[in-house]
Amino acid sequence: HPCVRDEVSGVSLVGLPALQALLYHCQYFQHVGLSASNCYCGRYTFYIQPRVGSHCGPRLQESASSDSENSLWLSGRNPPAPTVNSSRPSSSLSTSSTVIRDSRPHSPKAPSPLSMTQDTPVSRLMAQGQSDTDTSNSITSQDSRQGEPLAVEPVVKVTPDLLTAHCGLLTNLLAILPDFTLTAIRHNQLLQALASLVALGSVEKCLTELKTPNILPGEREDIKRQFVTILQFLSSFSKLLQSYVTVSEEPIGQMDFLKKLLSSLVAVLMLDTNGLDAGTRDVVCMCWVDVFMLLATLVKRDGSAAHPSVCAALGRHWRAFAGTLSVCVNERFAQPLLHTVALQFLCTVFTEETKSRSQEVTTSNSKYVRSLSDVLNSPSASELCELLLQSFEKRTTQDPLKKLTARALMTLLACSPTAQNYAVKAGLIDTCVEQLKQTHTQLHLESVRPSKASHRKKEEGYLKEVKLTVEILRSALYCNDECKVVATDAHLTQALNALWPWLLLDDATMEAVLELLCVYTANCTTACSSLCGSGPGLVPGSKSSSTSSLMHSVMKLASALAPDNSIIQNLAFSLLANLVMSRDCRCLLQKNNFLQAFLSVPVPKAAGVKATSVSSGWSLLGLWLRLLASLSFTEDGQQSILRLTGALELLADLAPHRRHALLTLQNLCFCPANKSHVIANDKAMKVLLSCLESKVMETRCMGASAIWALLHNNQRAKTALKCPSVRLRIEKAHTIAKKDADSNQEHMNTYLLECLENISQLLNT
Repeated sequence: HPCVRDEVSGVSLVGLPALQALLYHCQYFQHVGLSASNCYCGRYTFYIQPRVGSHCGPRLQESASSDSENSLWLSGRNPPAPTVNSSRPSSSLSTSSTVIRDSRPHSPKAPSPLSMTQDTPVSRLMAQGQSDTDTSNSITSQDSRQGEPLAVEPVVKVTPDLLTAHCGLLTNLLAILPDFTLTAIRHNQLLQALASLVALGSVEKCLTELKTPNILPGEREDIKRQFVTILQFLSSFSKLLQSYVTVSEEPIGQMDFLKKLLSSLVAVLMLDTNGLDAGTRDVVCMCWVDVFMLLATLVKRDGSAAHPSVCAALGRHWRAFAGTLSVCVNERFAQPLLHTVALQFLCTVFTEETKSRSQEVTTSNSKYVRSLSDVLNSPSASELCELLLQSFEKRTTQDPLKKLTARALMTLLACSPTAQNYAVKAGLIDTCVEQLKQTHTQLHLESVRPSKASHRKKEEGYLKEVKLTVEILRSALYCNDECKVVATDAHLTQALNALWPWLLLDDATMEAVLELLCVYTANCTTACSSLCGSGPGLVPGSKSSSTSSLMHSVMKLASALAPDNSIIQNLAFSLLANLVMSRDCRCLLQKNNFLQAFLSVPVPKAAGVKATSVSSGWSLLGLWLRLLASLSFTEDGQQSILRLTGALELLADLAPHRRHALLTLQNLCFCPANKSHVIANDKAMKVLLSCLESKVMETRCMGASAIWALLHNNQRAKTALKCPSVRLRIEKAHTIAKKDADSNQEHMNTYLLECLENISQLLNT
């Protein structure tokens, strides 16, 4: 362990505090900044031999940069010839034991990252240090230097190898002294200084020269040495920046140097390795590993800040990047680590791209998103899909890369309709459904065998395969009606229904299947009908379609007792909310008297209704209200709700605090057959009128819309609402809405004013 000791007080520091004291004393972080500002990345170096009192130009020596020491060189005289076993200078600090004396050692004039405010023994330990083996030598040398006139300023020359080592040390310091190192890096702006050295021009020039024929062998070695040195620096700096981003809480968007740096880092991934020897290609691949990991970390940390720049660079140079991907997954050359990080990078970028599809993109970022979106909607997406499919299909279940390849394929399918269409033509959906059927056969055979010792283990393995298969299917069907038709024709529902008894034994696989069914049935009535037994492959009215359909199983799952916030129960209700868009499914709900269970759901007392609604969006009551809201968008669904004795009163009680209850109540007002029931219910009418006085704009709009719907072509409603107290509340709401509409022309304000004006007009007729 490092140790420093103050000889005056006898105070010693050991371990990390001692290391911190040494870093303060050496002013290490200032040295890193000085090194970065004086780095020479050229291929050849020259020695400068200034003379006292005369002006003399440098004497050139054609020497490879690696011939110099990989360190900071202060030159005031001819440099010593480098040797293989170079010893450490006698003035360097010991890392094992350091003694602090009263004398202050010579140090650079750059400011310390943190000023010391107290001159206590511990403060002196943190501010100064001197090697116990070199104390006398150092003092003597300082005295002798003080007597000599300073003839010339020292010439500083730094090689990229030194900065590579600095980046490695800084990365380690971030791991063991995160707060201290973060503060010092920010104070000295080390990342900005190091990032300024990332220039792809010299790398691309070296790569071009290496591929040039008829080049002298010695010169080729010099070029290769420069090429490798720069790439090693890029690797080390990428690791440092990744560690910094992981440890730091600084927003990515506030790192101004990142935008330009990201483009350069992505450009590194475009380097063409064809024609390089194995050793040089390995260096390029290791650099790619570190760059892939850094970019994935940045996008995960803050997609809104990093994703646009990464997408812009990828979109501009996708053809070259596709070549890199083919190298990464090529069995001949690819290293497992490179293959892994490349797939992880694709997963991260495509996941963020999928999120952006459902979000409104700002004007400043739209050009970046479009650049990658154009690629994902072009034949390039089909080529990438083909590459991933081939890699996935030739891997065994035991191969760790199979699951990661599947994950990359899923994220690509979810954000690229072109890739989905290619996958359909390649038979991916049919293959997946057939795989489910074969797995069911295997599970059935295992269940009837007398030996039970290995049965459970094999069953778990089969269910893992089912989970992976349905996850791929979910991405393949996402927002693609054509793919859903293919899945229906392949009898996806029947395959899942056959597996249901085994799905009940494994929650993770059941969750994956329910998520697939939610995607499959979204805005697709044909898919919904297939779940209730009236789809292709089943005879309508048969025993199978009436008593053992997949929808029956889902209803049982939703109505079963489950712990609070059960993911499976939440998914089951979400699936039912999709299914009620189909008339066949609504009829099945009605026939099985499923909705009757809503009346027995525990309802909190009035004082706790609001608190419950805020704390648990997945509570059983909340799940039921979401289902009823979906059901209320159709007339026969509204009739099913009103047939439940006491349902209208319960909805009225919940409406002031539950959005979905108010939405259901509003929808009931639009059906002519329901208006008399709502008007006759005093509690429901009071709730709708009270909505006009709400501070929430959406609630006011829903209440006004419901009252307008009740008054339309309904004389009984006009009579009930013409009383002075009601008209006064409506006029007051109209006055407030008019003021709001004048000051704010948003759509909701305009709609509210329109509703109230029509209400006033109808009441005056």
